[in-house]
Amino acid sequence: MGFKVVVESTEAKFSACHFLKEPLQCTRLHGHNYYVSVEVSDHLDKNHFVVDFTDLKEKLMSIVKPMDHYVLIPTKSDELEIREETDSIEIIASNKRYMFPREDVFFLPLPATTSELLAKYIHSILKEEYKDKKISVRVGESKSTMAVFEE
Repeated sequence: MGFKVVVESTEAKFSACHFLKEPLQCTRLHGHNYYVSVEVSDHLDKNHFVVDFTDLKEKLMSIVKPMDHYVLIPTKSDELEIREETDSIEIIASNKRYMFPREDVFFLPLPATTSELLAKYIHSILKEEYKDKKISVRVGESKSTMAVFEE
């Protein structure tokens, strides 16, 4: 392929809270400032682009911004029981019970809200737009830790 474009915008970020099954400290409700970057590889098109930077950035922002400042809840988890009321969400996880206002929750079709699965989720949406291109998505929880999904 040879050519690659990279979007590492300081705007491609979101702050959210979640909890995981393990390790122990991650079972508590906690949050991250997630930083997202994308690489797209392919041959050049007739305009000598892999993809238009502006279009890629806009698409990425349309995926990450809806998750900003929400509690991320994985709907495909076998570990959680999710009960939806009119204006609240109850989550039962092992020996813990959480109640959140409905407007504070963002549901994700994932088994867990790990950075790895968030990267795959973002990748899957971008892949719908850029079907024939190689895409790599990085989701960082800090400046020194990140998860990558690519196909």
